[in-house]
Amino acid sequence: MAVPPAAGMPSSTAGRIAAAARAAQPTLPDDLLEDIFLRLNDTADLVRAAASCTSFRRIISDRRFRRRYRCLHRPPVLGFLDCARHHGLDRISVNFYAAELPHSSAPAARAVVRDADFTLPFLSDPSSWRVSDVRDGRILLSRQTTVRDILKELIVCDPLHRRHIQIPPIPQDRDYGIITFYEPFLDPVTDKEKETEDDLPFRVICNVFTWKKIRTFAFSSVTGNWQGVTSFVIGTFTWLKYPYILRRHYACSCFFWTVFGHDKTVMLVLETREMRFSVVDLPPESKYRENALVEAREGRLGLLILGECMLFVYSRTSPNNSHDVKYWQCDNAIPLVDRRWSFGGRAEGYALLEGVARNPDQILRKKMVTHYFTVELKTLSVKWLCATKSDTASPHYLYASFPLPLSLPSI
Repeated sequence: MAVPPAAGMPSSTAGRIAAAARAAQPTLPDDLLEDIFLRLNDTADLVRAAASCTSFRRIISDRRFRRRYRCLHRPPVLGFLDCARHHGLDRISVNFYAAELPHSSAPAARAVVRDADFTLPFLSDPSSWRVSDVRDGRILLSRQTTVRDILKELIVCDPLHRRHIQIPPIPQDRDYGIITFYEPFLDPVTDKEKETEDDLPFRVICNVFTWKKIRTFAFSSVTGNWQGVTSFVIGTFTWLKYPYILRRHYACSCFFWTVFGHDKTVMLVLETREMRFSVVDLPPESKYRENALVEAREGRLGLLILGECMLFVYSRTSPNNSHDVKYWQCDNAIPLVDRRWSFGGRAEGYALLEGVARNPDQILRKKMVTHYFTVELKTLSVKWLCATKSDTASPHYLYASFPLPLSLPSI
């Protein structure tokens, strides 16, 4: 608190007294301040603290502190991304739809809008690229001119730190057969890597589809090389011959592929620790309904199923490689308002719900407003995220990241 000058005291003397009073106040050591900052759950509080004092900013911007903080706290969901083609400009861009008030992530989302660059200025021939995946603050871009070019042209970028890197092509082999589809996607960073690595490595996985087999390759930013890791014979699982109708999910260190809008109640599973494929049953309630595989409480595999204005929550009580459907149990049913609901992406313990009003007067695309909600998977709380009139057909990816100066470069 400032010390008021006494009556008749020269201002220079009063200034010296005030400075001496401030210097006499006890100061907290950096280690204690760091422990206090680590206990702040809201990243907006940390950003405000960093902006208020140079010594606070020095502590919060330190790589050691940022590494410790990301081990203790999940990055907040700041909004979602989609990929749009600009009419008449022959280019694409990644659109970022930021969380809006009253969502708790709205202040951090506004900072990302200010600091990040989603225009992808580094792309040559931007019209031939698409977004293949978004995870851990990274965007995976693939070239889509021809089937084979998808595999030759891959870029991983970090829009918040404005960095990108091109990935070398997968080695070609005549034994692959006739390739029908390439599916590149990002492998999530592990908790161990968050604890031990200053510069987080990244991995890209790519499934190469033929009529008879799925071959899986993995790229590591540490080695800079691709490696064949596993394969799966399609055989009687004929639905795997049509990868365009598959939806990919990630939970419990596994990737899952389900068939959207079909009577199939099975899913393909890739266990990333052992890089092994298997096929697992889904509950019959998932037939013809939109669903999403998630990580439920206690680390169990969970399944969200959209019913008529209801969100059903299932969990699996056995290992993921067990085929018996009896291990699925319904844990909860959450009522939803009267909208047409669908799932978007999942990230950092959240799922994205998209709802459009059923009002016939809003059927015209220019009048349709889509409302987006986040579902916190541990508490099953549903919160409004934002609303937009955009109605792109591209997938919507949840974007979770710490804002600057908390965020570390991911490339």
